[in-house]
Amino acid sequence: MIKFDILFDPSSRWYYPSRICILFFLGLAIYYQSFAFDFVFDDKMFIVNNPYIKDFKDIHLMWVSFPKTRLIGTYSFALNYFFGQLDPRGYHIFNFVIHWLTTGLVWALTRTLFKVTGWLSSDGCLREELPFIIALLFLVHPCQTQAVTYISQRFESMAAMFYFGAIYCYLQGRIASINKHKIFFLAAAGLLAFLGILTKETAATIPAMVLAVELIILNKYPLNFKKFSTGQLYLLITILGLIFIFLFLKIVRLNFGMYLHYTAPSESHDGDMITSGKYVLTQMRVFLTFLRLLIFPVHQTLDYDYPLSTGLLHPPLTLVGLGLIGFIIFLIIRLRQQWPLIAFGLAWILITFSINTAPRINVIFEHKLYLISFGFFLAAVSALSTVIKDRRILLGVLITFIALLSLVSYQRNHVWKNELTLWNDIVVKSPHKARPYNYRGVAYSNNGDLDCAVSDFTRSIEIDPKLVESYNDRAGVYFKQGKLDLAIADYNKAIEIEPTLIVPYFNRGLLYINRGDFTQAISDFTKVVEIKPKFIPAYTMLAELYCQLKEYDKAWAYIYKIKILRGHLDPRFINMLKKFSGRDR
Repeated sequence: MIKFDILFDPSSRWYYPSRICILFFLGLAIYYQSFAFDFVFDDKMFIVNNPYIKDFKDIHLMWVSFPKTRLIGTYSFALNYFFGQLDPRGYHIFNFVIHWLTTGLVWALTRTLFKVTGWLSSDGCLREELPFIIALLFLVHPCQTQAVTYISQRFESMAAMFYFGAIYCYLQGRIASINKHKIFFLAAAGLLAFLGILTKETAATIPAMVLAVELIILNKYPLNFKKFSTGQLYLLITILGLIFIFLFLKIVRLNFGMYLHYTAPSESHDGDMITSGKYVLTQMRVFLTFLRLLIFPVHQTLDYDYPLSTGLLHPPLTLVGLGLIGFIIFLIIRLRQQWPLIAFGLAWILITFSINTAPRINVIFEHKLYLISFGFFLAAVSALSTVIKDRRILLGVLITFIALLSLVSYQRNHVWKNELTLWNDIVVKSPHKARPYNYRGVAYSNNGDLDCAVSDFTRSIEIDPKLVESYNDRAGVYFKQGKLDLAIADYNKAIEIEPTLIVPYFNRGLLYINRGDFTQAISDFTKVVEIKPKFIPAYTMLAELYCQLKEYDKAWAYIYKIKILRGHLDPRFINMLKKFSGRDR
């Protein structure tokens, strides 16, 4: 029999295996239900409709078709497809394993931070338990569900895994007493950082985090580098960091001029136009929202209705957010000597949040909290351990938090079951935003509920009369209902709003074929290839139409174009020509 107390003795051989099992089975209890959930939202673009993950012969094309900061994640989708095709269970299980491994790295990193700083309480057992509790909080917090259950946000969780691994290896390399170990861990840190930037842009802040480690955690730690003074080490880290950033900029092909003069319609609030200045100001409020979600995770949603800030006092919370960031910087400076773990946790929050100041069309997404949250848990638990001296009370409070957060995460995961449950939740929480109605309309249409789909598309158009997707999608439903005149009117409106978008032309061409109007269909498909000369489906439709019109030379011209684009001639086109012309070519 194993005595219960042995499980809390760090010297016991059962100590670490028991905690690994707790992390695994508690995480499984929260996320097991999600293994059967469907693909949703961007999963369609990155997985379901992504041709490059479905054939390893084409996988190299991802280098030119997707951002290079998404390659590792996209390759993992290709691996999932190789073993399980489009069965979502394999993708969800992969995401869960990534989350579990990342949590393990959080535990390992936290234990190393506690070891280096000598963060001892009056009870040595408590010191061993706090890093594990921080890992548990990271595992179960409801804000992590978007990075785990939402398959496409594997980019976020994988990048975080490499991030934590890089910082952990750097710390181990710095404190190692054997040169071989130093070289191994520091080389591993560099490799993991490089893998991180090939997974998501968040890894760009690793050099700043390494400096924070040196200035806050290791500032009193013996250097153990015979050829370097402390100043020289900082200089070397800075130079290596600049090289890393230069490599990152080359990979993402970042144009600073573009960011300084960034303008784009906001997808977080209908009618807003994002500029670089407004975006940065808005992030001051996003920072407050993130902290609120970490402390009180309610009213979570995938698609926030989040208006832009137009000045420090418009709205006033913008200035509050900026003031809070300034106060946190002040706390880091004041606390780094006496309370280094609290200071480092606060620095982690600011450094990992800083990447969000780069403008983009969505100002807020919860999955960005995945990496940020560790700093909050580290600072909060460390601060609590200094305030609550009684070991039993402290552990009781923390375990209660873990239990409550686990229940909330379990409930939150229900939202991700399918497109309809997801967008139902979002419509309730962002009722004045067009995009949720549009996507819920698509979900209704896919489920065969065409009347509800039309209702949602119409509501979306009422909110945003220039939302091309809603006109195009409503036209598709009208097409299914046989209301061809209404469908054509919507396709015409979509083309009027966005004349360079190929989808309405292509779909209108299909509708004209259904009506037997081949001349108009040919006109639409021709327009498609004018806009997008490498769009093979349009060439296919043109070839088929000209075959039916018995204009075989024109048909063959398009078939030959398809051959050039694909690199080979599809035998079905030869058969098609034989069928319509009764002769070989």
